Amino acid sequence: MSTDALVVIDPQNDFCDRRGSLYVDGAEADVIRLSRYIEETGASVSGIFVSLDSHDRVAVFHPPFWVNEAGERPAPFTQITPEGFEAGKWKVVSEGNRPFAGRTFEVMKKRGIEFLMVWPEHCVVSTWGHQIADPLRDAFADWRGKTGMPVRYVFKGENPWTDQFSVFEGLDDSYPETAFNERLFAQLAAFDQVTFAGEALSHCVQESILSYVRRRRNAKQHVRLLVDCTSPVGGSDRDREKSLELLRGNGVTLISSGA
Repeated sequence: MSTDALVVIDPQNDFCDRRGSLYVDGAEADVIRLSRYIEETGASVSGIFVSLDSHDRVAVFHPPFWVNEAGERPAPFTQITPEGFEAGKWKVVSEGNRPFAGRTFEVMKKRGIEFLMVWPEHCVVSTWGHQIADPLRDAFADWRGKTGMPVRYVFKGENPWTDQFSVFEGLDDSYPETAFNERLFAQLAAFDQVTFAGEALSHCVQESILSYVRRRRNAKQHVRLLVDCTSPVGGSDRDREKSLELLRGNGVTLISSGA
C-alpha cells in the first residue's frame, strides 16, 4: 500500500488570518481548501507534519533588534544592507548582539543576498499569531480521530540570529539548531509520496521543498505541491508563477486539492 506524508508549512494565524501581522494574501482561502482536502482524503494520508515558525520579539529580522542614527526602530519591510550595517546607518540595540549581526551579514555576502528584510514581528512564541489557524486545527483533530495517529510538529526559526525559511535548515546552517534537519528528512524519505502545502509559497514553502528535493535519494518518491493551498507573499500572480516554475523544474508535481 502506498504511503503519503502531508507537510503543512507554517499554517499560523500571523500568516493565515487577515488580523495577522504578516498576512499572506489568499491564505485564508488556502486554509479552507486544505482543511477540506484533509477531511475528504485524510484516511489515505499516512502522516501529517506541521512546521511552526517560532520567534522571539528580539530577532535579527524584527524591528526591536535595530535602531538608526536618530534612535528610531526600522519600519516593517525595511531593507538593511551589509553596507548600511558597516556604516552604522543601522545599529544593534544591544551591543551583545553585534557579533551575531556581523555574522549574519557575512553569510549573506557569501550567499549573494543583497539585504536583510526586517519583517513585522510575527509568530512570536506563545502569542495568538503563533497558533495554528482554526480550520486546520479542527481538520488535524478530525484526522487524528480517524487514523489514531499523532500530528508531528516541527519548530523552526527559534534561532534569533539568522533567517530560516526552510523547515529543514536556516540561512546560516552552521548553528546546531539551524543545521540541516536530518531526522525530519529521514522521516519523510520513508514515505512513497510527500505532499506539501502552506505559507508562504514564495518563501518558506518554496525553500522547504527545494531543501528536500535537492537531497532526495529515492528518485521514485513523488514530491507534490497542492497549488491551491499556498500563496506567495504579496499575492501576485507573477511571484506565484515564478515559484511554481522553479519547483516544477526541480521535479515537483503540481496538483490541486480538488476543493
